[in-house]
Amino acid sequence: MRRLKLILLPFIFIACEEGSPEPISKAELISGNDSFGKTYSISSIELELGTLQPHSCLTDNFITYFPNGNYEINEGATKCDPSDPPALVGSWDMNREQTTLFVDINGFVQTWQIESLESHNHRISSAFQEGQRIYSLTAVN
Repeated sequence: MRRLKLILLPFIFIACEEGSPEPISKAELISGNDSFGKTYSISSIELELGTLQPHSCLTDNFITYFPNGNYEINEGATKCDPSDPPALVGSWDMNREQTTLFVDINGFVQTWQIESLESHNHRISSAFQEGQRIYSLTAVN
């Protein structure tokens, strides 16, 4: 019996290795792993003064993160400013530890701390002139 266990042991390890999925990085959680990327909408915004219900001109926008480090923000039916373009494109990246998200918006890099990150939502926070803001985003695809 002991000899049988010793013979089967290497096969058990091989079977476990073959069936184990590779761990997903935080970058893959945010952007997915195909060319379509992953699209989100804003579900809430928290300020130091409390939680705000975002204006519809924000909640109907969609941001898509692509695995190649690009993003696209599409304006929804309502615009906060009539002169806002229908779409905005740029690049995003993470620090080595994947705890900080950097979003380049027209040459200005906004730094966001990743508060939480799951397969279908994420919370990011950043300092603004008016104070700290936390955005909760929910995947739509």
